[in-house]
Amino acid sequence: MTEQKALELVQIVPPPAEQRVRRNATFAEEGEKKTRYHLPRSLDSASPIGYRTRVSLSAAEAISILPLLSLARPTRFVPRTEPVREREIFEECSIGILSARQSTNFRGHREVIVGPQTSVRVAEILSAMHGLEADILDNATHTHVVLRQPYRTAFTALLTFIGHKPVSSLVSVPKRAFDKRVRHTNDIPTVGYLPHLHLGILADAMERAALIASHGRRMAQVFMGPFCGDPGEENADAIRELEQLVGLTAAQKTNGWRIALVAQVGEVAAEEQMRDVTPGAWRKFGANLTAFRTERIQPGVNAEPQAPAEYQQRQTMDVPDELTVQCGRAGYNAFVHWTRCERERSKELCLLERVDVLTPNGKQRLREVRQGLDAVSDSVITNIPLWADLPTGKALSRNAARGKKAFALAGQRIYIGGLDANWVSETGVDWELALRAFGAAMARSALYAEIMGVVEIPPDCDLLAGVCLMAGPVNQNDIGKEFYGHEDLLVQEHPDHEPTSLLVWTLKAKTVADPIGNEEQLLSAERKGALVDLRPAPADIIEIEVDGRRTPFRPDNTERAYGDVANFVMSTDGQEIVGNRGTPLDEHLAELPLWS
Repeated sequence: MTEQKALELVQIVPPPAEQRVRRNATFAEEGEKKTRYHLPRSLDSASPIGYRTRVSLSAAEAISILPLLSLARPTRFVPRTEPVREREIFEECSIGILSARQSTNFRGHREVIVGPQTSVRVAEILSAMHGLEADILDNATHTHVVLRQPYRTAFTALLTFIGHKPVSSLVSVPKRAFDKRVRHTNDIPTVGYLPHLHLGILADAMERAALIASHGRRMAQVFMGPFCGDPGEENADAIRELEQLVGLTAAQKTNGWRIALVAQVGEVAAEEQMRDVTPGAWRKFGANLTAFRTERIQPGVNAEPQAPAEYQQRQTMDVPDELTVQCGRAGYNAFVHWTRCERERSKELCLLERVDVLTPNGKQRLREVRQGLDAVSDSVITNIPLWADLPTGKALSRNAARGKKAFALAGQRIYIGGLDANWVSETGVDWELALRAFGAAMARSALYAEIMGVVEIPPDCDLLAGVCLMAGPVNQNDIGKEFYGHEDLLVQEHPDHEPTSLLVWTLKAKTVADPIGNEEQLLSAERKGALVDLRPAPADIIEIEVDGRRTPFRPDNTERAYGDVANFVMSTDGQEIVGNRGTPLDEHLAELPLWS
């Protein structure tokens, strides 16, 4: 039996009043050099996210939304009693594909949304597929068809130049670049796994998004299995038919685009709706999902010397063991949910190492991990071909050096997680599906901690806990494995396995949010970092079918999702970032039913 367990509330105790600090949000004065700790003066973005702050939830509100972290699949869709309105789709996508997870929102996802009539045809195509995880349901109000492409960023461009011998690099670098472009090969295995981790995170988010956007009336039935590995090969004909239905072009297929998942959405019967959540709690939780960010800084531990005072002093805060138990429960819920493995088997498959930095052994282990990752960075910098590095002004080696800072590990609880492909195979779970389930598991675990971090926030704090979920350190370790003879990060903890590390999860109990500059990189082209992608607007990656025509969704969007909650970043003296609030869509248009 694939059992999910209900989660319990574990509140985080704030530090003494004298240790509480908030982000000192100010604008740079005239003539003062702007830094990442200053607020930007303006925002010109069509993203629904914007610069947002966390919203405090009461304990009762948090308890009411915790079932979102142990959802069962819907058993049936009923004929709809209310129309699907334009803004509901906007909000569903905003906390789904437009922002699933935090930090880098890799633009390797696109989707087509079809209405109820085309949803019938999609269901017919799905019914001919192998590897379905659940029943196909009638009466879908709409269906999301999500496409993916290989993971390609500035980081993967850098990887093209890594691991070559000095002279032969003149031939091996162009050959690898050709293989990546034409055959969609990957420099290191974990880069090939990243899209699957992201898809698991997205699938998990889409289930919650359907409920939140509809205030508990609608649920999503998400199918990933038919599009993974071996099932995908068996389903080739049906997948081609689905590709034609959503308009996937030959040029897109040449660039590596493939259908990755299908999510039916429909209204569920009263007994399956979440009726204990108040309208206000739904809105506040949706707004929080626009505000959750990867929190890299642990006050007094890894702040830059030039950081303001609030980042420099340690706080006597800790992550309760009871909270980590619930984080684990949330993670196993997701792995069970997406793989349909028995719960105890899921616990065996998910290989974890906990690095407790509050103990002497934990500090030593953390030093070992950092030294290993730094050694990889040093090897990469030393071995980048000079014929490629010098003409760029050594931009390649500079970007490689940034890894030492970008992959820093800091927090009271640090977990390294991964899978053993052989064990997964013996269980009968497709490897690609297991990767997706693992991404969902770690993200759901992190989300539990983030929710606890916004329960009863004192007015003199930004939050009570933050999370940093990173693939960077394991990618760095994988470079060491592939090219420099290093061991996997999990070998020491699991010597009887052949593990592949996939994610590093750090949990920080603290009261000050990371500097606004971290978010600015994601929203402003002028501040775009070398290793991040700008947050997309709806029309950038979503097409919607209405009245038989498929068009970009909200091509002129200026609205911020859940903007009515008004959790927008302001300076400490109440000044706003120009353009940050956006402009809501005309109420008449937002309330229009999309499909009659």
